[in-house]
Amino acid sequence: MISIDFVPGSHGHFLEFVCNKYISGHDVSFTPFNNLGASHNKFSNEEYNKNKLFVANHYSQYNETLSDRVIRITFDHDDLLLLTAGTFLRAGNANIHLNNLQENTYHTLANSEFFSYLIDSLNTAYPDLNLSAENPNCPRYIIREFFKFGFMRPEENGLVLALRKLTYPLATNYIDFPYKNFYNKQLFYEGVKQISSWLGKPCGLQSDDTIWLDFFNQQVFRYYKQTCNAVINHVSKKQSMSIPCLGLLQESYIDGILESTYGVEMPFNNVDYFKSTAEIIDHLCLK
Repeated sequence: MISIDFVPGSHGHFLEFVCNKYISGHDVSFTPFNNLGASHNKFSNEEYNKNKLFVANHYSQYNETLSDRVIRITFDHDDLLLLTAGTFLRAGNANIHLNNLQENTYHTLANSEFFSYLIDSLNTAYPDLNLSAENPNCPRYIIREFFKFGFMRPEENGLVLALRKLTYPLATNYIDFPYKNFYNKQLFYEGVKQISSWLGKPCGLQSDDTIWLDFFNQQVFRYYKQTCNAVINHVSKKQSMSIPCLGLLQESYIDGILESTYGVEMPFNNVDYFKSTAEIIDHLCLK
């Protein structure tokens, strides 16, 4: 067995599927993707699970025993926007859309295996909030600021802290597969081939195979960061542009980057976000 160790939401189950199909030669005919774009259909396929060589799990998170060969999925601070959005949607099939989290916040989080801890985190960060079954809603501006700090101080981000747990004894034979590889076709194919070479096995994944495109098309947040970068770049150049309708997490990301860059606190209790970069430039006094 070869273990794939990964933080929830970082596509470990998809990598498992690909490695079993194209490296171990497992006869796989089903699509791995469920309605959320997560590669969780494998759980109901008894034949697949009985014969697979690669096994993905949150080994380090749950302190479970790893095999003597490990594939570790890694990421860096630059990946946090896309990873965070995808994690809330897909981890444990949570189907949490952060853009709607201000409504019924308590029950949405309480019903999630991976995110129930955030109830205490929010109540600790905002003592007057009193998020509970009797008071289940959390104002949008609080959630925006809560996630903003995770982008301002990425070394304290919960996903980064989870990644730090993916450490092994010096004798462990492991290889890293960067999260970025999933979102670039060439890097993805090269990364899978590196795994096959590491194992001394042939790789059946060809550049004309559609598995990467099938995966990429499932990722509803794939262009999230490009939109944010366009806003940030226009601000840095003091150029005006209309800001499109953004997701809450995108607003948090933009605020976190701008506040870190310019040292000016972004507005806290604005329900509605900026409509143009000109408004942000005025707020930051960049003229």
